[in-house]
Formats: sequence, structure tokens, C-alpha cells
Amino acid sequence: MKTKVFLFLPLFLFFGFANAQTKCSCNETLQKIISKIESEYPGFDVKTKDQLLYNNVKENALKASAESKSDDNCLEILKNYTGFFKDRHIWVLPNGNSIPQIANNVSSKNVLKPLNINLEKFRKEVQNQKNSFEGIWKDDSYEIGIKKLNEKESVGFIIKADPKFWKPNEVKFRLFADGIYEYYMQDHSSQKGTYKIIDNSLLYFDDIRSAFTKKIPQPVLNEEEIEDKINEINGFYIKKLTVKTTLIKLGNFSYTYVNAIEKMIEKNKTLLENSEFLIIDVRDNGGGTDNAYQKILPYLVTNPIRNVGVEYLASPTLISTTENYMQGLKKDSIKNKSEIIDLKKRIEILKANPGKYVNYNQNKVNISSVSPAVKSPSQIVVLANNHTGSAAENFLLNARQSKKVKFLGVPSSGVLDYANAMFFDYGCNNYKLLMPTYRSFRLPNYPIDNIGIQPDVYLDETVEDWERFALDYLEN
Repeated sequence: MKTKVFLFLPLFLFFGFANAQTKCSCNETLQKIISKIESEYPGFDVKTKDQLLYNNVKENALKASAESKSDDNCLEILKNYTGFFKDRHIWVLPNGNSIPQIANNVSSKNVLKPLNINLEKFRKEVQNQKNSFEGIWKDDSYEIGIKKLNEKESVGFIIKADPKFWKPNEVKFRLFADGIYEYYMQDHSSQKGTYKIIDNSLLYFDDIRSAFTKKIPQPVLNEEEIEDKINEINGFYIKKLTVKTTLIKLGNFSYTYVNAIEKMIEKNKTLLENSEFLIIDVRDNGGGTDNAYQKILPYLVTNPIRNVGVEYLASPTLISTTENYMQGLKKDSIKNKSEIIDLKKRIEILKANPGKYVNYNQNKVNISSVSPAVKSPSQIVVLANNHTGSAAENFLLNARQSKKVKFLGVPSSGVLDYANAMFFDYGCNNYKLLMPTYRSFRLPNYPIDNIGIQPDVYLDETVEDWERFALDYLEN
């Protein structure tokens, strides 16, 4: 099981927060968050060497929370405290179990009331409406009917979904003519944003990055074209820029996109092998998991890759979350056999060392030999900016070890020293607390947080078109 570095989170990380049931006052919430950070944050000892300064920030936050008359400014008070640590893997977020917000003067009483729709009649009506987006749409979890109510509004209603959360004909989302959506999450809280409909085949919700594909009537685009469109919207594509140079855009390394990235690379294998030059664009890639970029490494490497290891703080949250994740893997115990065995060993080590730092493989430096592709580009440029973070920064550290790779851009985001973030249950359900669970062995000699990884070639503000600059750099 490879080391995972998270900024965008896989679903299993939510298990650690599931048991919190108590609504707390702002002061009680802050006290419990302080206790959790002081006991389970891997960077606490290093970040609080100036005890006088830390205690001053803590006392000011506690005073402000005690004086707070309502929850209106509580989030700001909590963030003022957690902001002391200057670690962008520590987040405090509203829990989100709120009453749905109502858009465009829609009555809150009727917003989630099931629609009076005869499904069989609806199926027949939309079957021949080839130029309308009315019809039946699907994603991995939902089968949705979309019906136009009037010129200003259409609704998506449940046909099939998890019965624990949804009933047939309940409204899943509303689409307004001005391009705004109101989307109801699993807990029926609402999320607003903008949407786009592409070729009457693909409905995409920005912000929540959710996509539905049309099933009835027959969509204009085929499955492969729809997949390519979704990838491009999400920031994943490969295109040939010139006879010599190919560009790969990798906009995110979240677990959600690992399969899409791997399929995209495999699909374009011939193009990658026969390109003389390659540009890999990871600008604005906030991270995810190191697993996301493994398939591209064979085209980059010229020698074994050295990775400085990490040590985990054996906390109750890390233990329980790892156990919950392992239980999920047991649903397919044959496929996940090796990972389950590895996780069992990790859990044993964590339980034997409560409150201590543990290194699962006992090595401070890991050297991995990636087999180079039979054919690969001779020179490669990686483009990164100050929004390239977490696992994407780990990718930079791996890629620049190759003799044929140069990093062009500006210093990266600087959010890598403490990582593998998880939600921590601290006893209150008003807000979610996200924290890292390990620290890097690079510390203290080679810190990256709030500094970033420095480029080989700095692109100053006069360089407006980075892609063009990289192309000229490689070909001229």
C-alpha cells in the first residue's frame, strides 16, 4: 500500500467523524478542538516551540468564543485558532447538516416534496424528444428524470437511488434558466452553483464536480466521447501540440480520478511513446493521492526514485479510521487481500505504540525502481504554480529526479510536510475538523510548507502564455 498524500479526500476518511452527535456551544467546540489538536496533530510540538505566542493565541480565541453570543462568528474564531499552525491540511468546516437553502423564491415547504409524476407516462413522452434535455439521466448512484416545469425552471427527480436517503419522485436538483443549479445532497442540504449541458448528452454540475449522462432518449455523444468530455471538464486531457510535442493536463490527483487518469494514459500510449517532447501541466492541481500519477512515471524516469519517508502519530482517530477502511475492503477480500494484510500489520503497530510516532517500513528513505517505458520523450517540462499542492508537489519531487525533466513555473503551494489528512471526531457535530496524520522525515532540514518547491526555470509575470513558453523551451 503506497504512501498516500491527501488534500482532496477519498470517501473512507469520513468514517472518523460519523460518531459525533452533540451540538456544542462555540466555546465548548473550540475547547474540544484545542484538545484534539494538542494531542493528535503531528506538527504540534514543532509549531508551538514559542509557547508564549501559542498560549496568547489560544487564550484570545477562548475568550472570543466565550463572549460569542451566536454561531454567526464562531467559524471565524475557530479558523483564527487553527490558522496559527499555518498548515493547510488543517481545516475547520461547517458540518453541512443544514436546512436546505431555497433559491428563486421556491417555497421551503414544497422544495423536496415528491412530484406528482407518472413514471411510465414520462418515459413514453420523452422517448422521442431528441432536441430536449428532458429525459432520463444517470450517474453511478442515481437514475434521474429531468422535467421542464416552465421557461425558467426544470427539475431532476429521483427514479432510482439509495432508499435509505431518497424516495421516488423526490427532487434531487433544480436547474434555472440563468445557469444556476440548486442540488440536494444525500442529507438533503442544498448546494448552489453553475451547471452546463453539453450536446444534450452530459449534464455537469460545477463546484461539486458531479456529472450525469443521458440515457433516454439516445444521447448525441457516444460513451467514449462523453467520458472524454467529462475528463476535459475536470482538467484531464492529452493533446498533440506539434509534430514533436504532446501536452498532458493533470488537474487533480484525487482518488476519484485515478481510474480516469490511468485509462487516459493507456489510451494515448502510442502518442506518448512517439512524442519527442512532453509538457505535463499540473498547475492548480491541489493534490489527492500519489497513486494517481504512477502510470505516467515510466515516461519520465531515467534512474531510481528516492522518496523520503514519513512517520505517523499513533492516535485513536488514525487507528479507528484505518480499521473502518479495512472493513470496507473486506467486501471484496480476494481482490484486496494484500492491502488488507498490510493494513492489519499497520493497525497492530499503531495499537502497540499509542501516542508515539511510527514508521511502518522502518526506512527513512525509500528507493523505488520504476521500469522505464520502452519508448518515451527525450525531454520533459513540468508546469506548476502556487496552487500546485500536496500530492502534486510529491509528483514534482519525483519527476525532477529524472535527468530529462525540468520544472518551469513559480514556487509550488507548500503544503506537504504534514499530510494524509482525515476528519477527526472531537465530540461535537457543529463543525468538521480535518487534520494530517503524519510528518515527513525531510523535517527539519528540508521544509516545504509555506515555502514551496522551487522551479528550475522561474516564469516571471511577463510570461503570459506558459504553454507557449514551454513549447519554445523544448523545441527551439
